[in-house]
Amino acid sequence: MNMTSKLKTFFAVTTVTLALGLTTVSPVAATQTAAAHKVAVPDTQSACACFEVTVVGEGPAILLIPGLASSADVWQSTVAALKDQYQLHIFTLAGFAGVTPLSAQSWGESYLVTQQQAILSYIGEQKLQKPVVIGHSLGGYLALALAASAPEQIGGAVNVDGLPALGALFAENAARNTGSQQAAPGSFDPMLMAKGMANNESWHQRIVNDMFRSDGMTSGRVMGELMQADLRPQLANIRVPVLTLGALQNGAPYTTPAQVQANYETQLANVPAQYHRFAFAVESKHFIMADAPEWLNQHIGQFLQKHLVGKE
Repeated sequence: MNMTSKLKTFFAVTTVTLALGLTTVSPVAATQTAAAHKVAVPDTQSACACFEVTVVGEGPAILLIPGLASSADVWQSTVAALKDQYQLHIFTLAGFAGVTPLSAQSWGESYLVTQQQAILSYIGEQKLQKPVVIGHSLGGYLALALAASAPEQIGGAVNVDGLPALGALFAENAARNTGSQQAAPGSFDPMLMAKGMANNESWHQRIVNDMFRSDGMTSGRVMGELMQADLRPQLANIRVPVLTLGALQNGAPYTTPAQVQANYETQLANVPAQYHRFAFAVESKHFIMADAPEWLNQHIGQFLQKHLVGKE
């Protein structure tokens, strides 16, 4: 299934309020929990229960943000690798993987903007000193957005297989394939979707399970926002270190690894080169933490040692 087919499937699923599932495993052990952490959202009259946060470990602060319809558990292996050196704040966003959806009054300007504001409020309330934000997919988009808009509050960002302008990529792929467009699928096979997101068979049922634990309305609306969002102009404002970890099998078998890499490089071309580095997981699909966990955690660890611990 290529990127265009995947996105058509996303819309078919969310139209009938079936949540798009992108993740997870078993609960991560925690030393502290801030359940449904409530933060004030500008321009609204009510508090926003925007996410749940589990806090593990001691040391420099790291925020771990999962993707659409994902729970904190997607970071299980990363938590195990980092918990002895860092204080990890592991998020599950509202509406996903069993967390209560945002109320209509709390949605604000948009889910994406509301979550950015809520994360910054959380950083301030917890008195975190320029934490590094690590995000997967939707979380990667949020990490990039925070790097571009709030360099005074975060120390860096790791973008795990996220894109700043998903809709633009969809449109470009559709334009290239106008002569051979495939019809939208007549039925939705969640296991087929899971297999398209990870090679690791042990993750497939986890992905399917979280798909059905997420709120379909939230998944559909947020997917719509991501399709309309375009961070590319703002990326030029980035002044903190950023690492993008891409998955080169994300479009297999219809898109070659070289084409996938070119998509990442084109979409992120506006990030100033002195602040940005790429690394690519050659054999991984979208869930790098499923297909190449050691590779993922090695690159994250090296980034943190260079840009966070090294500045202490």
